[in-house]
Amino acid sequence: MRSSLLPTEPIPTFFPYAVMNQSDNDGYQTPEFQNKITLQLSRNESTCAIENLGDKLAHLDHALISNYPDHQELQYQLGQYCNIPADRVVVTAGGDDGIDRVIRHAIQGSAKTIVTHAPAFEMVDIYCRNHGGSMTHVPWLAGDFPVKQFVDQIDEQTALVVLTSPNNPTGGVISMDVIHEVNQAAKKVGAKLLIDHAYIEFADQNPLAELIADDNLIIIRTFSKAWGLAGLRVGYLLAPSLEFANTMRNSSGPFPVSAVSLELARLSLMEFQHSMEHNVSQIKKFRELLIDLVTQCGGNSIETQGNFILVKFEDADQIWKGLAEDGVGVRIFTDNVLLKNHLRITCPTCPADYLQLAQSLCRLCQVDFELQKVSIGVAHTQAIEATPERDASNETARVWTSDRRTKETSIDLAINLDGSGLIEIETGIGFLDHMLTALAFHAGFDLQLKCDGDLHVDDHHTAEDCALALGTAIDNALGKRSGIKRFGYAYAPLDESLARTVIDLSGRPWPEIHLNLEREMIGMWACENITHFFQSLAMTLKCSLHIDVLRGNNDHHRAEAAFKSCAKALREALTKTSGEVPSTKGVL
Repeated sequence: MRSSLLPTEPIPTFFPYAVMNQSDNDGYQTPEFQNKITLQLSRNESTCAIENLGDKLAHLDHALISNYPDHQELQYQLGQYCNIPADRVVVTAGGDDGIDRVIRHAIQGSAKTIVTHAPAFEMVDIYCRNHGGSMTHVPWLAGDFPVKQFVDQIDEQTALVVLTSPNNPTGGVISMDVIHEVNQAAKKVGAKLLIDHAYIEFADQNPLAELIADDNLIIIRTFSKAWGLAGLRVGYLLAPSLEFANTMRNSSGPFPVSAVSLELARLSLMEFQHSMEHNVSQIKKFRELLIDLVTQCGGNSIETQGNFILVKFEDADQIWKGLAEDGVGVRIFTDNVLLKNHLRITCPTCPADYLQLAQSLCRLCQVDFELQKVSIGVAHTQAIEATPERDASNETARVWTSDRRTKETSIDLAINLDGSGLIEIETGIGFLDHMLTALAFHAGFDLQLKCDGDLHVDDHHTAEDCALALGTAIDNALGKRSGIKRFGYAYAPLDESLARTVIDLSGRPWPEIHLNLEREMIGMWACENITHFFQSLAMTLKCSLHIDVLRGNNDHHRAEAAFKSCAKALREALTKTSGEVPSTKGVL
């Protein structure tokens, strides 16, 4: 359903630039936070798509640092990715660099006006002003794009037409029919149409193939948003012709993007497209949850296809300040008539971040936070949907989030014991990542765990602290341990190897771990620390944990069978029952 949200103030059919911003002398500025922000949701950033980024950085050729960069290889890969001749691809320093080049080129002639919609990406206005141009804005906050009013503003003084879709900050999408109509009007006056597709990966449809076939359209894209590589500052421009591409290439210095950034962007295209697509899929899920959350908190959100939502609150300024006091940063627009009382909130990328935002927003708006844990699926979402007669408010969410900090490791963790397949592990130790993923999957958890440890020393602290953090999280998620089976056992084979785990969630820690590993290392993980992982897990989970590898020849197989048997035993022990605390003592 489309929103009809509009500001209460009368809106003219178009805006001169000065109406949209407080001062013509202002550059790109955002309101400053007076508090320390621990969750930054004001910049539309996403999770980095490059898996094992540290390893990739460590193995970069030193020549990338000592030699001037060469964009040709990335340009070729982008041509393949976008199905366009590579010589029509221009690599830029972020998408905004491409916008700057196009605007500078467009207003060199007698026509000096840029026609765009409002609100939109603020840098269009800033670049236009910097190069001596003027702006015409047609209001478009929500609903269908005002194509007739927009086309009416395109005349002989129009140097360039700019559309942003999905739009920033609203997330609105402009249909192909509208783009065609606007493009025809631009062609009639000799103006090109620039389309900013910074957020296109989050949209329901990507019209790239149709757009690149038109000889009047310029498309801007970036690695900053869906790819999660904003710090690299890599974007690209898809030109309507080789001649225009060469003009854009020649409009900057010879080396606008660093060699390291070019190489990491190239690796993303070659190896991590699946990771990017997974991240986008997860963000879309959080986007829907976030829309429901702000609605329950009294806000009205605009239909969006970006990695953010724009929401109107009656007391937006107080909510912005209150969120900041809790360490959550969102975007407020203090000098824009159209965006009065609106907040733009970047979609969280993991349950821990969503829960931090939800807890703060619920506190400020006096909404029950426990119900939000259920809505995210951090509780029994699937079970509730399967039995609609059950009162969701009676479900207890078995979740926990933590940020464990020591001088040796920093661990961010979020766990849902009744998960739906959300698993994101990053410890810097590849085999540990592999084993934690298997553990979470076969135990039925949602688990997000990121560890930054002192791997320059060795793997001990990282493995130990991840186990301690995981055991503590499960312990806290269980609460009083009522209504669970408590005991679990399982066998798990992996080819020639066979492992058995027996577990008792007794509240009393006791590890008996016999893996019979023979190698010194599996990958980057010392075998002695694999045993120590299970010992540490048992201590903070407060369980009796017996793991025996009964047979096997391959240490990788032995260790993996042990993790899988542990996962399956733990899953059984955590199974919900209708009973109370499963102990004759009445307490665990």
